[in-house]
Parts: sequence; C-alpha cells; structure tokens
Amino acid sequence: MKTQPYGGTGHDITPVGLGMVPIGRSPRVTSDEQAVEIVRATFEAGINFIDTAPYYGDAERRLGIALKEIGDDAPDDLFINTKAGYRPNPFDYSEEQTVACVEKSLELLGLDLLHAVHIHDVERSDMETVMNGALKALQKLQDQRLVGHIGVSGGPVELLTSYIETGEFESVITHNRFNLLDQQAGPLIDRANELGVAVINAAPFASGILARPANLDAPYVYHSAPPEVRERIKRISAICREFDVEVPAAAVGFSVEKEKIAVTILGAATPAEIKAAAAAADAEFPPELWAAIEREAPPNMVDNVENWRKQGGQSFIL
Repeated sequence: MKTQPYGGTGHDITPVGLGMVPIGRSPRVTSDEQAVEIVRATFEAGINFIDTAPYYGDAERRLGIALKEIGDDAPDDLFINTKAGYRPNPFDYSEEQTVACVEKSLELLGLDLLHAVHIHDVERSDMETVMNGALKALQKLQDQRLVGHIGVSGGPVELLTSYIETGEFESVITHNRFNLLDQQAGPLIDRANELGVAVINAAPFASGILARPANLDAPYVYHSAPPEVRERIKRISAICREFDVEVPAAAVGFSVEKEKIAVTILGAATPAEIKAAAAAADAEFPPELWAAIEREAPPNMVDNVENWRKQGGQSFIL
C-alpha cells in the first residue's frame, strides 16, 4: 500500500490505519487469539498505522501480545499511537497521572518508545489543566525519548482548533465529524493543514451505521440515529447501488481521497474487515459518486453532536 507524509514529523504512513476499539471492547472479539489475527491481517494488508488507547478496554494489552507474537513480520515502519487522559483515573489530565499512563502503555505494548501520544477527549477538562498538566508531562517524556510525537484528540471542532493554534501539537484526531454523513470538521482540517498539523480522521463509518447501512439501528456517533440520518442513509445506499459500490467501501474511499487527511483510522473485529478497508483505500471511485451523494444526501456541516445527544436516543457502548 502507498504511504504519505504524517504532517511534518518525517514519518510516512498508510492512508488507513487500524483502530483498536473493537479489539479492546467489542463482544465480537472474545479472545487474544482473535486480536492477534486481526493485527496480523492488518500488516499483511500493508497497513503500518495502529491507533489505540487505555480507554479502549483490553486494546493495549492485546496489541502488545500481537506485536510480540508477530515479531519481525511487523512492518519496519510501524507507527503506533496511543492516548493519555483516562488512566489511572478517568478525565485526569494532570502531569503525574499522564506520566503514569504513558509508563503503563509502554509496559502493556512492550515498547521502549511510543511513536505518538494524543491527549484524549480534551473536552472532558479545561485548556489550562490540559496544557499545564498532560502536555507538560508528554513534553518531558519526549525529552526522555519515551514519546516521539504529541497530538490532541477530541470532539468539538472549535475546541480542537484552539488547541492546534497554540503551536504545541503535531497532530490532531477528529472523530465522527468528517464522513459521508457529517463534515463539520472541514474548517478544522483546513486550519490544521495551514499549520502543518497532521490530521487523523477517525470513525469514517460514523461509529457503525455506514459500515452496516442495511441495519438502521446500528450506532450513529455512539447513539441511535435520528430519523433524518436514517433517511440520508437510505439515499446514500441507493446512490451507491447505482454506481455498484458498497457503502462501507465508499465511506473509506471518501476519507482516503481527501489529500488533507494524513490517515483514516477505522475499527475491525475480523481480519476480513480490515482487509476490505485496505482494498477500499486502494480503489478508485468515480467523482460522479461523490457529487451525487453531496447533491442528493447533503452532509451535515454544523457541529451539533452534543445537542442531539441531549435530545435522547439510545446510547451504545462499543
């Protein structure tokens, strides 16, 4: 698989990466052996980027087992990102807790260096605490050659923009806000590119519904989808059928084709799922497909995720 620059870090990464949420938290992955096979399939598909986090249940431990078992068959240019902010205590962004979190990640993963660490879900705290606690800790760990690169991740677009404009972060993770259904993160992506900050686009399936479009009860941003989203899914599915394209493949292709995105990370609960994502990343899609979707099922451009969550809808724990 081709590679492309990861911002200004000097690393080249594949346009898709494996997200470890299903491997760490999904009831579909019930054993360490399954986890190893998914990671192995990831490498066999030519993917060199893996994203994990303490918040993802058993993800770091299982990835550590996989890396040990796969050994020299892992890519020479493997790039692993994890996060800080949920361990030992949830939503604790202090310097002390961040150091403890990173030390545990290194132990579980069996690594001497974390290629990147992102401060996770910064909306759970305030900017002063994050910058004077977690960021300072990561910078010290960077000086000790335990952390390679530092990034920030979260939800609200304006908040993430304010973080990258400090000039302290090399990358930003936006999730559920740039896909076929929702493109609220457009201004953030543009600003990141202006600043030379690598953009990691997470959840191209909008947390599930674009991966399983026939099931309108599938998760949408970790909740049940409102009626208007279900109608747009139906229209997108119909358009994809006209072009003989599967919706999940289109969801991956849409993100990968955006030159302003360094890597798109997505979850997989089977080897077949990550191999299908890799195939979609290498595929070519007709421009008319994107034009038809934009015309007939225009994306949401306003970051109103928190508002509609408060209005109700079943919450899904993935």
